[in-house]
Amino acid sequence: MKEDNSLKWSYDHEFDILFIHRIEKYEYEESIEMTCDVIMDFDTLLNPSAFEFLNASKIFKANNGDLCNIEKIKVHVSINEDLIKLYVDIFTQNDKFDTIKKFINDINAPDCERDMFAS
Repeated sequence: MKEDNSLKWSYDHEFDILFIHRIEKYEYEESIEMTCDVIMDFDTLLNPSAFEFLNASKIFKANNGDLCNIEKIKVHVSINEDLIKLYVDIFTQNDKFDTIKKFINDINAPDCERDMFAS
C-alpha cells in the first residue's frame, strides 16, 4: 500500500484551535495528550494521523490573523521506544512559526520517522 503523507488543516479563529490531519482515509485508534494543549491521534496501526493544537496562537507564538492565513504546513514525527517527538512548521506569506513537542512513548507506538506536508 502506498503511504500518503499529505495533510489538510483547519483553524478555528474563535476558539484558537488548529487541527491537522492526513488526507488519506484512516481508521482511528486512540489519542494521546502530548501536553494539555497538544493532542496526537493514531490509526489502528499506530501511525500518527492527526494533530490538534488548542491555544494554537500561544503554542506557535503567532497571532490569530497569521494562523487564519496559513499557506503550508510541514510535520515531522519521530518515534522510538522511549519518546514521541513532534516538529511542526507553519508557513504564512510573511512568516514561519514552529514548535517542538516531546512525549514519553508509553503507548508502545512502533519506531518511525515520518514527514507530512500540507499546502
